Amino acid sequence: MPTSNEKYSKKISQNKEKNKIAFCKDFGLNYKKNTILACISFPLTEKNNLDILEKSIEGILEQDINLALIGVGTKKFQDFFTDLIKKNKGRISIISDNNKNRQKIYAASDILLATADTKECEDEIKESMNYGVIPICQKNEFVEQYDGNNEKGNAFLYKTGSKWSFFAAIIKAMENFKFPYDWKTIQKNAIKR
Repeated sequence: MPTSNEKYSKKISQNKEKNKIAFCKDFGLNYKKNTILACISFPLTEKNNLDILEKSIEGILEQDINLALIGVGTKKFQDFFTDLIKKNKGRISIISDNNKNRQKIYAASDILLATADTKECEDEIKESMNYGVIPICQKNEFVEQYDGNNEKGNAFLYKTGSKWSFFAAIIKAMENFKFPYDWKTIQKNAIKR
């Protein structure tokens, strides 16, 4: 049985799926091969603009997506996500914050939902990309919008403050996820950045 910390390298596709299966089992998420696993690994605070996620969560959860979060943050957002878990059993998981769990969440996740341009979010973007996690984020020096025609880029970007642009970037990532060759290309671009 694979563990959630299978060795990681540029041969990401085999390890990513094994890690996702183990992570879902360990943290109570329903596993389906083509369901995308999104993570939030930075603190759940107002500073990190979780409001943009709060405003678009209904549409996000209508998609074929699971969500894993590191459970550190303000009471407002901890309560918000705890309530969401009750309504969406097997689709959202909050895990405790420690180094082992951070490694597991990166190794299993397909995308990172970076809701702000804070240092905390940028640090998570940099770290998660080493594991082939594709950021949904605002423009910054570490990322480039994915261009499928030229097989360039390592992220899906959205306009600052726009819940619709944020939601659209998630949908674009999910559409590309359906094509394994394209997705592996994006992952390789993320890891080699």
